[in-house]
Amino acid sequence: MKRSLRRLALGVLGIAVWLMCWQWATTIGPLSAVRGLPSASSTFEAAVALAARPSFWGAIGITMATAIIALGIALVIGLVVGVVTGLSPIAFALLDPLVQFLRPLPPVVLLPLILLLMGPSPELAVFLAAFAATWPILVQVQAGVMAADPVMLDTARSMVLPWWRTQTQVVVPGALPFIATGVRIAAAASLMLTVGAGIIAGTPGIGRMVVVAQETGDAQAVFAIILWSGVLGLAFAVTLGGLERMLMKNSAREVNA
Repeated sequence: MKRSLRRLALGVLGIAVWLMCWQWATTIGPLSAVRGLPSASSTFEAAVALAARPSFWGAIGITMATAIIALGIALVIGLVVGVVTGLSPIAFALLDPLVQFLRPLPPVVLLPLILLLMGPSPELAVFLAAFAATWPILVQVQAGVMAADPVMLDTARSMVLPWWRTQTQVVVPGALPFIATGVRIAAAASLMLTVGAGIIAGTPGIGRMVVVAQETGDAQAVFAIILWSGVLGLAFAVTLGGLERMLMKNSAREVNA
């Protein structure tokens, strides 16, 4: 408990120092003469003003819904393909070359083609975000399945447990830490690609709000939306972290039982 409070206090202190440096640099410091660079105080005022607009919260809802849907799609694909390729050497040999080809491919490279097919629609953002989020989950699931404890597997075989019980009670619980890591990485990728699709392709959400504010020359609004994006990402990460801890505790209880 003390360690958590200490980490929280240090994090708050770090943010406060950064904000003070930002305020100083843009008011009386070396960046005070830079045009279009708002101060921290004016950015916070713009952020508060944004919070009073229903359209802003509508954009937040669209962005979060898109990111969560994309993460769900990536989780299903990553789990299925990761488990199959992790358990079967034949499936791994068949699919791994395709995975290794697609995994390093930047989603933005696919944007022109997907934009032609789907237009600036929510489906485009879902596709790009799901594409980016699939690979961390898939790779982590593969690693977790392949790292199953051989002693526990031998014990399950000696007890003549059915195949499905061996996978659900031995392999999958052992792979949960790997899966949780993959989901955390994938969640960040999903949210970033969702916002990025709005900025680059004009799909609905806070990304498109950034483009509109930039086109109208409202630098304070641009910085305020970016600030809110950071808050959104932090809330997303904290929520997933809480779900991960809950899942790990439940899994530990089942194993001990």
